[in-house]
Amino acid sequence: MRVFRNFFLTLVSVVLISCSGTSEEQLIGDWDRRTDYPINGICFAATFVIGDVGYVVGGFNGTNPPRREVYAFHHLGGGPVQGDESRTRGVWDETLSPLPSEIGARQQAVGFSLKRSDGKEFGFMGSGWIFDPETNDYHTSNDFWRYDPETDTWEQVADLPSYGRRGAFAFTLTVGNKEYGYVGGGYTDRNVGDTYTDKDGVEITIQHPPSMTYLSQLWRYDPDEDTWEQVSSTFGRRLGGAAFVIDNKAYICNGENPGLINDFWEFDPNNADNEWWKQLRPMNSVNINESYDDEYGRLGRSHGVAFVVYVPERDGVAKLDGSLHDGPTGHIVGGSLNAGSSCWEYDEIDDLWTQRTSLINHQRAQNREGMISFSFPRTGRAFVGLGRSGSNFWWDMWEFIPRVEDEVNRDWQ
Repeated sequence: MRVFRNFFLTLVSVVLISCSGTSEEQLIGDWDRRTDYPINGICFAATFVIGDVGYVVGGFNGTNPPRREVYAFHHLGGGPVQGDESRTRGVWDETLSPLPSEIGARQQAVGFSLKRSDGKEFGFMGSGWIFDPETNDYHTSNDFWRYDPETDTWEQVADLPSYGRRGAFAFTLTVGNKEYGYVGGGYTDRNVGDTYTDKDGVEITIQHPPSMTYLSQLWRYDPDEDTWEQVSSTFGRRLGGAAFVIDNKAYICNGENPGLINDFWEFDPNNADNEWWKQLRPMNSVNINESYDDEYGRLGRSHGVAFVVYVPERDGVAKLDGSLHDGPTGHIVGGSLNAGSSCWEYDEIDDLWTQRTSLINHQRAQNREGMISFSFPRTGRAFVGLGRSGSNFWWDMWEFIPRVEDEVNRDWQ
C-alpha cells in the first residue's frame, strides 16, 4: 500500500513516480479492506450488479473443475467502518443456489445486468472457458444464462452468435429509452474447419489459422426480444480487455493480442451523427512532443478490471460543451504483464490518465490478474478484490476512496 505524506491541495493532480520503481510512490487514493469473500480465493469469476447488490458467479481457484458458487455482496450491510461511520463493511449472502448442473462450470465468463421494458431487472452470465470432465480439458463457449434475483433461478437465453469466447468484456448502455447488454472481444479456440452459424443463419466454416483467434466483434443483446445483433466494432482484436461506462458512453481499453494493446476507444450508440466510435489518446508513451504520457509505461495491461467511483471534487466541473459533470470517474487496476497492482484514474473531460494508489495484495511486485470489481451507481462506491498472483489466489475485498490520503490504519479493519 502506498503512503502519501505532506499532502497539499495544489498537488492533487501531481503524480510523483520513481523511474527505478524502488522508492515509495507518493500517490493519492485510499484502499480500505472490506468483508472477505466467503471461500478460498478465486480468479476470473463473472460479475453483475443489481441495485445495491453485486453478484459473483463461478471462477477458478487452481483446481478443476471451476467453481459453481454464486454469492451476493450487499455493500450497504455489515455495519459501519471503524473510524468512518459514513461507510459500511459489506456482507456476503452465502445462501444462494450454486450454478445448476446443466450450466457448464467455467472461468473467464462475462456478466452484465439489464432491465426489461416491464421494469424487471435480471443478471446475465455467459461465454467463458468451460471445463469438460470427459476430456479433462477446456473449450470456449457462447451460451448465455439469465439470473432472476427474486427466485434465485437461472434460465438459458439466446446463445451469443458467432464464436464461443473467453476473456471478453461486457457493459450495459441505454439506447433511446431501453437498456441493452454488450459483449465484445475475447479469444476463441475454434480452428480451421470448425463451423458456426452467423447472425443471418448462414453456416460459416472457419478458414483462418488459430493465430487469428483474437476477436473484435461487438454484439448487442435485447432483453425483451432475447436476440443478439452485431454492431460496428472499430476497436482491435483483444483478449482480457476492460470496459467502463461514464455518462452512458462506454470506454474500451487494455488487453493483449498477444502483446499489450494500447489503443483506447469511446463508444456512444446515441451519437446524433451515427459516429459511434471515437479513438482517444493511446495508453502508452508514444508522443515525444507531449508530456502527458511520460508515465504511461505501466498503464497497459491484460486481465485487469475497470470500475467507476464517485469523485466529489469533480461535481459541477464544466465539460467542454458547457454541461456539468456529475462526479463518476473511471479507473483501471491490476492485470498481468507489467501492470502490477497499479491503479489509474481516467479524466474523460481532458482525455488523460493519472496514476493513483496501488491496490495492496501483500506482494506488491507481483501482478494481480482476474480480479472482480463492483460499481454501485446509486451510492457512487466501488469495490475490487479476489484474483490471483501467480499460484496465489486471493479472497480479500477492498473499497477505493478517491482523492484522499491513504489511511493505512484502516487497511485491515
